[in-house]
Amino acid sequence: MSPSNPPGRYSADTYIEQLNDSRARIVSTGKQLLDWLSRLDEFAASEFIHLEPMFNLFPFHKRNDTFRLLLELHQSSKRYGTLGVSLRTESMRTDLSNLTTAELGTVLRPFCGPQLSKEHATAFQRLVRFNNRVAALKFLGVEFAPPVGSGPVLPRWFESLEVYGSKCRPLLEDRLAEFLTLSGDLDYEMFEFNSMMGKVRYRSIRCTYTLDDVDPLGPSDPGFKVVSSINPITNNRRYNRMADFKRALKKKQISKELRLDFGRDPSKEEIDLTLKSFRPRRESDWITTKVIKACHLGRLSTEVFETQKNIVAVMQPWNALRSQLQALLP
Repeated sequence: MSPSNPPGRYSADTYIEQLNDSRARIVSTGKQLLDWLSRLDEFAASEFIHLEPMFNLFPFHKRNDTFRLLLELHQSSKRYGTLGVSLRTESMRTDLSNLTTAELGTVLRPFCGPQLSKEHATAFQRLVRFNNRVAALKFLGVEFAPPVGSGPVLPRWFESLEVYGSKCRPLLEDRLAEFLTLSGDLDYEMFEFNSMMGKVRYRSIRCTYTLDDVDPLGPSDPGFKVVSSINPITNNRRYNRMADFKRALKKKQISKELRLDFGRDPSKEEIDLTLKSFRPRRESDWITTKVIKACHLGRLSTEVFETQKNIVAVMQPWNALRSQLQALLP
């Protein structure tokens, strides 16, 4: 596991400190998400305030048409619990949430001019982002139930969100705890793999995260990487992701075969042309027998495949849950 350190020898202590800071952000982010759910209706109302200038443009009368904004509550799988806003007349209807900012600005321009239309379109994106976060809660399996009866859509949405948020909160709390548990399990399995690999050397394999100082969900993108070079003075290392390493192996093998066919070194263009002649195939991120051979790990092959299996068993649910939590972020 290698953080981005300044020039110098690799520092395990520095990495551990960065990893701990990154993990702490998960806890902080979890608290923010739970607070968001506790006040989901209030956050919805605060977002809608930014749309009031746009809503004040309507109804708008032009010749024989009256343009109105229609609000509706969505319960489809992709827009679960969200507020829909459509522009309509007697003869047309445009779902504003399906438009890009530029497209919405064009639609609004006849009603308020070019400058204000851009401002309104930008403000509307706040609602789109909030809607996306609400829709992402569906993975918790909580029913979004609008109040029984009829009445203005907006108050009904706020009321529904208050109930929905309170029901989602304990379930999200459980999923956050699960994510922290999976993160600890993944740390352990990655440590076991890297320990089994032994001392870092050229073409040894490491399982590493991407660490930075801003990701609200902490370490990301765990994966196998091959050491492609080590600076003998600073001990700084360069890594190739497993898929990239496999592509490099394939390219090297093709070059070797062409050299035998041509009786000379093939050109870069000849190698690339041969590569393109093969059926396109995405290289996987997993260690294979060819990788074991190229990295001179034959004596450890059983251990490598066993520890890789253990990592994958944790990594897959970890990635799935992380993606679900990522969709809830502002």
